[in-house]
Amino acid sequence: MSYATITDVQDLIAQFPITTTSKPNTTQVTAIIADTSNEIDVRLSGAGFAVPVTTPGFFLAWLKRLNAYGAAAAVLKSMFPDAVGPGDTPAYAFWEERYQAGLKAITDGTVSPEGWAAGANQVMPSTYFTRNPDAEEVLGDIAEPMFSIGRTF
Repeated sequence: MSYATITDVQDLIAQFPITTTSKPNTTQVTAIIADTSNEIDVRLSGAGFAVPVTTPGFFLAWLKRLNAYGAAAAVLKSMFPDAVGPGDTPAYAFWEERYQAGLKAITDGTVSPEGWAAGANQVMPSTYFTRNPDAEEVLGDIAEPMFSIGRTF
């Protein structure tokens, strides 16, 4: 299941129509969208979430846009493999940058919706101090703290 459609991609690159005779054509763009969606699902699965995502709606909308960003970048790269923009930046770089930033956000957990539990294996980013604001963490055999919070000298 893809999160985006050809219409979503076409909205991003409106100046370059996707048709049955364009290169890439509608069938090829549909495959690009599916490939991009699969890449997103791999990242989500690696972060411990069930795929494909069906809720919450706001996160699904974000994934739809991310899917469209990645597909738009791939379509533009296919249409204009040697094209560059200002400063010798590839013409597809804008959408590619947004897509890669979204994939990174999935990987590092910064876009995980609040309260959306992925399962027992999900670990969100944290530090020692965010995990233990009022007490020390029990480290067991890994390490014994030299100084403890409750120790008086």
